[in-house]
Amino acid sequence: MDTTKLKHLVEQLSAQPAPQLIPIATFFDGNDDLGSIGCNLMDHPGIDAFRETFARIARRRDVQAIYARISEVDPDDDCWPFTDTVFVVGTIHADELAAELSALEPDEVGSAKDFGIPDALARKYTAPILVAWWD
Repeated sequence: MDTTKLKHLVEQLSAQPAPQLIPIATFFDGNDDLGSIGCNLMDHPGIDAFRETFARIARRRDVQAIYARISEVDPDDDCWPFTDTVFVVGTIHADELAAELSALEPDEVGSAKDFGIPDALARKYTAPILVAWWD
């Protein structure tokens, strides 16, 4: 874990109003904490699997942006901020997103409307917003 990046990220997130959102690439930059995403998985595929999967999805033509909604900014000493919810902006169909994420075993993939689309995303994008959620 890159502790300098962790400290900077926690400071950046602490300065934001809730819900705190960060681009998915920023969430993974310096992060090797298995507890930061997908911590409910019995057989966690590793942070690299999450990073690579979201990087691949971000390169799709039908995806404009991907953000992690931070649930806990500073969960414990030497722990990365925690997310259980990732928003995917674009015209990608929910079934395609679910297939792309299948190895990461999200509990839900679908419209973000049921999860409450953060105002910052609703103001910035006109494209549909999907969500992937790990319980």
